[in-house]
Amino acid sequence: MTEKARQAINDMQHSLGGETYLRFGIKRPCCNQMNYTLSLAISKKEHEEILVLHDIKILLDPSDSNFTDQTEIDYEGDGFLIRNPNPLVSPII
Repeated sequence: MTEKARQAINDMQHSLGGETYLRFGIKRPCCNQMNYTLSLAISKKEHEEILVLHDIKILLDPSDSNFTDQTEIDYEGDGFLIRNPNPLVSPII
């Protein structure tokens, strides 16, 4: 997580007040399609794990870990960028 992303998340959490989490994972809207999800949450789902990074509590679904490993969360302009050195779908060669 970059410093810009950490600051943006801290600002959003502060504006909501109380304890909040950053929920990060993969959404599968279709059979071969996967998108990253990033949102604030006030409660943890039973199956989620908590990772603390730069004092931010991140909620992760263990089944998404192979897709989120080594991922960088950045913030530029007015939005978050997700960079992953391991592509979610490998090209067919």
